[in-house]
Amino acid sequence: MAKIDIAMDQSIIEQLGYTGEDGLVLLLRVHLVRAIKEELTQRGWSQQQAAQVLGVKQPRISEIMQLRIDQFSVEKLSKLLYRLGKTVRLSVSA
Repeated sequence: MAKIDIAMDQSIIEQLGYTGEDGLVLLLRVHLVRAIKEELTQRGWSQQQAAQVLGVKQPRISEIMQLRIDQFSVEKLSKLLYRLGKTVRLSVSA
């Protein structure tokens, strides 16, 4: 499982002017797209191979590899991780 420095990411997101719920959604997308990129890199697939397995067009894989988080919803990223055999876990606390 990938270790992610949430505090650092959250700090960067806040510096960019995102706070509250907008910042939270952005942070979720950052973590999900990183997990997909890491998995695709680890598998050594070409972008075309990844696109075929994930059921998307190659330019979408290129956007993932460039960490273009603005191009994806949390829902879409979660579905792509599922197609890679990954489980997305979410913890909610007060």
